[in-house]
Amino acid sequence: MSLLEKEKEWFIQAPWGRLCIVAWGDCSDPPVLVCHGSADTIVSFRPLMALLPSNFYYIGLELPGCGKSDSMPPGLMLSVFDLVYSIQVVVNHFRWKNFVFLAHSLGCILGKLYDLSHPGKMSKCIDLDPITLAFTFPVEKFHLWYKFFYLNYFDSYEKYNMSKGKRPTYTEEMALSKLMKRRGINSEIAKEIASRLTEPAGNGLVRFSFDDRITITTHPPYTTEYVKKLLKTVKTPTLTFVADESKKTGEYDQMEYFFDESFSSNFKVKVVSGNHDVHVIHPERVSSFITQFLLYGLPGLDGKAKL
Repeated sequence: MSLLEKEKEWFIQAPWGRLCIVAWGDCSDPPVLVCHGSADTIVSFRPLMALLPSNFYYIGLELPGCGKSDSMPPGLMLSVFDLVYSIQVVVNHFRWKNFVFLAHSLGCILGKLYDLSHPGKMSKCIDLDPITLAFTFPVEKFHLWYKFFYLNYFDSYEKYNMSKGKRPTYTEEMALSKLMKRRGINSEIAKEIASRLTEPAGNGLVRFSFDDRITITTHPPYTTEYVKKLLKTVKTPTLTFVADESKKTGEYDQMEYFFDESFSSNFKVKVVSGNHDVHVIHPERVSSFITQFLLYGLPGLDGKAKL
């Protein structure tokens, strides 16, 4: 039986409401916590799950306000520090002593913040195009950071806190087209994602249901130098995939040190062909490396382990 055939879904309680969990595999196997990116749903990992080894238990978390998880209380803006607590809720629920972390985009910085604040809990970490780690501001541009997040949020307060009844509506075809165009995904996975990111709006129309605040989640005003020092303190063996399209468009210009093999013995960075959602569109480009890493750690990636 494949991992997808073993998919299960349920809810766990957080202080502000329910978090939706989608799991693949056998609960007696070692746990891998899976976290998606901004305005996404955990089912976007299904194409990748179909290619991963079945001797792990993959627990997919839908972040607050995404998929079927409840939003955090309305009104105030969200920060990565707010969202990272969702990981703690899951860890406490399952009473994990250790776990592997697999994440995409926004989920990657949440994982790093959790790892830095709970050293030793993660046994391995897998980051899929972690462009959020490269989101830094030099000290002299602090005013731009404040404007980008806080002024933008409160100047557009109604937009980010709009009641569902006032949100734009689309035909199902239009909603699918928007997802496919924005992410470069095919119609099949777009339908699966849309089924958890949209809701009926009457008259045969749908509206997007995710919490708009997650699209402007506040990141700390860390400088490039500070992030570099933080990452060098991470002891968790980490496999990072960088999409070459993200690199070409300058997403990692502030993290050139990351591609230097001498930066840290705890990190292995692989540049793969594709866009930000390469793990969804071309999961085969990352799955074999993830499998080696899960089974054998960093040595397995260098051919030092028997594969």
